[in-house]
Amino acid sequence: MTEDISYRDALAELELLLTELEEEQVDVDELAVKVRRSAELIRLCRSRIEAATIEVESVVSEMRPGEDDNG
Repeated sequence: MTEDISYRDALAELELLLTELEEEQVDVDELAVKVRRSAELIRLCRSRIEAATIEVESVVSEMRPGEDDNG
């Protein structure tokens, strides 16, 4: 399953798929499978980046003095 893969592994697999898709001798029977897998990996990477961004922003906002204080 895609969700069980780390961001680093997903990116490495995506780079490998891209290299394979750039070859002139791409097997037509495998083309759709490779493109579909690439799309899954891109969605996963985007989701992980978005989640990390939200978490970092949350931590940074907690560190700013006075923003959450009422007085």
